[in-house]
Amino acid sequence: MIISQKDKPDFRLKLIDETDLENLRVWKNKNKEYFFHQSVITKAQQISWYKDVYLTDKTNYMFVVEEKVGNGFMSVGCCGYRLKNDVVDVYNIMRGRKTGSEHQMSTAFMMMNAYIAKVLNYKITCVVLKQNPARSWYEKLGFEVVLINDEHVTYELNKNKIPDFELEVQKND
Repeated sequence: MIISQKDKPDFRLKLIDETDLENLRVWKNKNKEYFFHQSVITKAQQISWYKDVYLTDKTNYMFVVEEKVGNGFMSVGCCGYRLKNDVVDVYNIMRGRKTGSEHQMSTAFMMMNAYIAKVLNYKITCVVLKQNPARSWYEKLGFEVVLINDEHVTYELNKNKIPDFELEVQKND
């Protein structure tokens, strides 16, 4: 599946496949202090996660964020969501590569949230480590604190803050 804005097809979300695993692994390892899993992820562990967890969980969707470069697309970040206890949990939102373009990770993330809100009637939440500097970014995008404990903050997206994107969804199944 590919999600883009109808008027901006040069910036999109693409469901991951095996060719995306190395970028995901490198980006996660580079930013591991901001995630619950803080150990270095090996290539074997990444492949195992993909085959044994991701591909078997039909409620888990991980996207690479892609920008058009020349005649093709370059992966520049990722964001994902999964159904968990009757809510949508968004996770692994990160910019992996800076390109100097005008495209923002916040746009990609909110495109995903707009898609979720359109196809699922669940609360959209995320759980973030308390010390994660991205907390203010989530709050700027419309995520509101619902719980704070010793380790993390749970947010819920105020769906009224989702931009009114005109999305185009291509399914390749």
